[in-house]
Amino acid sequence: MTGEFMQLKIWHKMIIGISIPALLTLIGGLWSYKYINDVKKRHSYVQIADDLKEDVLEVRRNEKNYLNYRDHEHFKQVLASITVLTRSIKMISPATIDEIGKDEFLLLNRTSTNYSTVMEKLHAHFHQEKQSIEKVREEGRRLETFAATGEHKVGLSTNFILNLRRLEKNYMLFRDRDSFTQLDNALSQLKGMVESCYDCMPYVEAIRDLFASYEKSDSGIGELQISGNTLEEITDRIARRERQHIETFFTITQRFTLIALILLCTLGPMLVYGTASYIVAPIIRLTEITKKIAEGDLSLRAPIKEHDETFTLAVSFNTMLDHLQLSHKSLEKSMELLREKQEEVEKCASVGLLVSGVAHEMNNPLNNISLTAETMKEEMDVLSHGELNECLQDILNQSDRAKRVVENLLNYVGARKSSAVERLDINSVVNESVNLITNELMVTNIHLNKNIPYTPLYVKGDHNKLEEILVNIMVNAIHALKDADPGVLSVSISHEQADGQVLISIGDNGHGIPESDLKNIFEPFFTTKPTGLGTGLGLPVARKLAREHYGEIEVESKEGEGTTFKIRLPVYEENV
Repeated sequence: MTGEFMQLKIWHKMIIGISIPALLTLIGGLWSYKYINDVKKRHSYVQIADDLKEDVLEVRRNEKNYLNYRDHEHFKQVLASITVLTRSIKMISPATIDEIGKDEFLLLNRTSTNYSTVMEKLHAHFHQEKQSIEKVREEGRRLETFAATGEHKVGLSTNFILNLRRLEKNYMLFRDRDSFTQLDNALSQLKGMVESCYDCMPYVEAIRDLFASYEKSDSGIGELQISGNTLEEITDRIARRERQHIETFFTITQRFTLIALILLCTLGPMLVYGTASYIVAPIIRLTEITKKIAEGDLSLRAPIKEHDETFTLAVSFNTMLDHLQLSHKSLEKSMELLREKQEEVEKCASVGLLVSGVAHEMNNPLNNISLTAETMKEEMDVLSHGELNECLQDILNQSDRAKRVVENLLNYVGARKSSAVERLDINSVVNESVNLITNELMVTNIHLNKNIPYTPLYVKGDHNKLEEILVNIMVNAIHALKDADPGVLSVSISHEQADGQVLISIGDNGHGIPESDLKNIFEPFFTTKPTGLGTGLGLPVARKLAREHYGEIEVESKEGEGTTFKIRLPVYEENV
């Protein structure tokens, strides 16, 4: 019963601790949902205002085109855009109009209707204006003909009439105050010169009618532009007001969010503290005991309190410790036996790997000796005395190399130290190393791409050890080129003057090394070659020898594209 009571007590506290944050979250969620809906609704109002503004701008654009061309086609375009604006206004629901502003929409309707009426009147004025212009031109031509016949008074000359027609054309073209004044003065002069010239009166009356038509048109244009400006102002005002509503919503949201954060930062720690007082504190006690047990003290046990929230947990914890202590003693005995067996296995494996490594390192010079001996046997009758000496010298060199391999392996395990250090031309050392693997290149049909400068480049080191490094890496490259067609082995030397180093690059276009294996290739006994082709001692020996020369070996490889080894050695200096 005590355990059930404690569980009910814990559940009661958990429900209280969860209910309060859940209630706050629910209230905040409902409030956020309401405000998001309001913002969404106001955003749709902004879209409506922007659409109306676009319609008004389209009306004004067509208005400008019509005022420029004043033809029936552009007049129809203006009417069509006004119709689109009117239809857009009518499609807005009454509820939306009430939300946005009923007075604004009433003014917008009246202004659009007035704009349409003024446009129609202006179109009629333009039509009348065209008739007046044709009338003026017709009467002007008659007046020119009349002046040319000479049946007029002396003051009415042809030059005067032509100047009058020029002023008429300027007025029609510019329609400004200066051209109007000049034409009006000329007409007054014409009336003063020939008061009884009845043939001149129709032209004067036509000009006066044109003055009146232009005045009506200008008045209509002014009224039209006032209505258009009013349309733009109304739509701009609606759009600005709705955007201000959205900005207000955001401001209120920011304030409420800040208030919520303040409440969370103040009430949250209080809730956490209350929860920790009832639940977390006993768990902390168990945690401290667990740390001491993790340090090796399995004799500790959790204190058991019947009215504690962790009563059941403490009982289970102590039972687990009892079983764990028994298992730990059994495991210690098993681990001791396992270590003894493992040491025996490792000794056997190390001996086997060492023997395999020695065979791998000795195989290269022995193979070269075998190939040279077979060449001498098969071509003994055709070889000259000098060629035989070269073959014998090659055999001696390879025998000496085998001796050096053994010495290097002894150096790697620390059994022997070498001090055969001298000033060497690294170009010559690389060339000699390449010559040592020439036979294998010919047998495996691998193309050699060599870029070695003629200018001597000196380093300080052991000739045989440097040769061992180079041959070892080149032989590995030949193995990697087994399936390449065509296989290419690249060997190059460069002088990095800024770092004072010699860079020897040995690359191949073989299968490459997997990225997961790159970090392990210099580890002793690690190999990616098939069984029998390598033991994993070649590259560790090469790196050890390079570091003896204060150098380093780096590798770059990409699976399927090839591998490049870079050997860096310090350039020889006289004071070193």
